[in-house]
Formats: sequence, C-alpha cells, structure tokens
Amino acid sequence: MFVRAMMAGMFVMMTVSSGAQAPLSAKKLIEYGWDVPTPAQMQDMLPAMESKPFDGLVFRLAGGYNAFETRPLDPQKFADDARILRSLPFRTFTDNFVLIWGSPHPEWDWFDDAQWKAVEANARLLVKTGMAGRIKGICFDPEPYDFELWNYARQARAKEHTFAEYRAQVQRRGKQLMRAFEREMPGALILTFFHISIIGNMADMSEEQRALELQKGGWGLMPDFFIGMLEGASPKARFIDGNEMAYYYTSREAYFRAYHTMRQRVLRMLPRSLRDRYTRQVQAGNALYVDQNFALRQPDTQQYLSFRMTPEERARWFEHNTYWALYTTDEYVWCYSERMNWWKNETPPGLEAAIVSARAKIKEAKPLGFDIEPLIAETGKRPLP
Repeated sequence: MFVRAMMAGMFVMMTVSSGAQAPLSAKKLIEYGWDVPTPAQMQDMLPAMESKPFDGLVFRLAGGYNAFETRPLDPQKFADDARILRSLPFRTFTDNFVLIWGSPHPEWDWFDDAQWKAVEANARLLVKTGMAGRIKGICFDPEPYDFELWNYARQARAKEHTFAEYRAQVQRRGKQLMRAFEREMPGALILTFFHISIIGNMADMSEEQRALELQKGGWGLMPDFFIGMLEGASPKARFIDGNEMAYYYTSREAYFRAYHTMRQRVLRMLPRSLRDRYTRQVQAGNALYVDQNFALRQPDTQQYLSFRMTPEERARWFEHNTYWALYTTDEYVWCYSERMNWWKNETPPGLEAAIVSARAKIKEAKPLGFDIEPLIAETGKRPLP
C-alpha cells in the first residue's frame, strides 16, 4: 500500500513540479556504447543507422574527444570531422550529442592554470567541431579512466591544500568549463551519465558529515564540479542527469525513487542560491544497459541475473526497463551497450523488438501490461544452467 501511494505521489510531482517533463509522446531515446561512431562511419551507414529505434546517438570525433588533455588538441586533425558532419543528412536522428571526455592523465593538477587553459581550448574546439553536425547537445563523460581526478587523496597538492580548498577550486573549474562550452554553443544541453544525485544517499547528512564522507570517497570532488557548471551556466542552458544507476533496476519502484532523488532530495545538497536554478535547468534522465539484461557482461557472466533467464525473459525484462525509464524521465533516456554492435546488426535476440514495443506503449499512453518483479524473484532462485 505504501509503495502504491508513494508512486502515485511521484506521478503527481512529475506532472506538476518543474514543468520540465516532456509529454509521453515526446520522450527520447539516445544510443551510446562501445559502438560509438565517428562522422566518417556515420557517412557510410547513416540510412541503416536511422532505421534503429532511436531519436539520436552519441558520436565521437576522429580527431579526438578528451577535453582534459593537458596540452591543446590540434585543430587540423578535426577538419575532416567538421567537413563530414556538415554534409550528413540526418532525418530521424534529431537529437545527437558530441562525446567529450573529462579524463586527464596522472600529471593532472586542478591548480595548474596552464593545464586548464588547454582544457578550455580543447573543450571549445570539440564543441565547435560538433556544431558542424547541428548537434542537440554535448555528452560530457567525467569518469576517470586514467587518473582519479575526483579523489582528493590522489591530488598532486593534497598536502598543500585542504579538502575545502580543493572543493572551491574544482567548483571554479566547473564554472569555467561550462562557460567555455557555451562560447561555442550558447544555451548548451549537457548530458552527463550521472550528476549530483550520484551522492543522493548523503542527502540526509549534515553538511559537515557529508564533507567528511566526500573527502574519503573516490568521487568526492565531482559534486562540486557539477555545482560549478550549474553556477556558470546561462539561463537557457540545460543539464540531463543520466542516472547511470538505472542500469541495474529490477522494479518500476526504483525509477520513481530515483526521480524523487534527482528532482527533490538533491536540492538539500545545493547552496540555497542555486536550488531554483537546478529545478529549472536540470532534467532527470535514465539509463538502459543492454549487457546487464541480456547476459553479455564480462567477466563472470554467470554471476548476473540475466544469465539464468531465457532469451524471451531477457527481452521482457528489457522491455520493462525501457518502458519505465521512458515513463519517468523528464525527456531523455540513453541506451548503453558494450559487447554488441547496433550498426553491424550484432544484437541479442529480442532486443530491438523489446524497445519498439515499449516505445509504442509510451507513445500511445498505454500501460506496460505486466510486472517484472515475479520473474526477477523466481529467477534469483534458479540454479545455474
């Protein structure tokens, strides 16, 4: 009874709170994964790509995509990218995002102005090149693939600067990066795979207790960077919290709880001066993870629940997640995959049909028609095949 009442309350909040949520028929699905294409690859395959059940994709530039290189990228390497992007006749892919990494090398120093000058130049170059393809926005991936830039203990000057000083500096850099983005794309739309809600479990802590936890954590500096980006954004800019944790959801309730965190609980962790801006400019998004639902994750594939399912059950689970991800997002859902390839038609059985079915039900405002939780509970009791 409590869960039903809670979800009913979430539905009311979603429909009347910020005005940011799109109608069900306007919800959008974006593709991203290890099959991320370059402009040249899109040029060769675009008609076939646009036959897939997406509203757009994330693409990478062949000239490079990591803005957090500590030396300037070479503009000449992006000439072909820009030329091809200008010529691409997008039709059904109306919402495309250029990929920009924020993943520096171990020599990274948040206090090094020379390094940061290169970052801003790189960011502007990447956005400017992407704009040749009439992009909808920027997919900014701040995950640390080489150096733990969000972990205070790993920072070059951690013995010189307190955690509070690092937080202030990181917030300043976030503001500067957002302004660099908007110099090339005023009113930019920024998709991030996670946002301040990544620390949603700390919402009930005091500021002092939260600071202690952040100082110890590997992502401890990231929330302040996002706060800085929000602070530096123009009134027309928007952010999408991609809610990467939705990869692992096994119930519709999880989507409603996440929406509540992104739209409400996060506000407690923001400066009061930014709460209204957050409400106006940050959208709640969702993620899908094909490998998780279709027994493709490696290594140790057998440890994941989908390994014990039949192909039909895996597709049913994915239809469930696609439906509720779209239902509860303000506008965007991104669909991530690794060990498959949409553009080479290397997809698991039932995947595309599951997406098409869920999208049709959303567009027509129809119920999903089934509950996945009994299957999840029963599958967990099965022996390994």
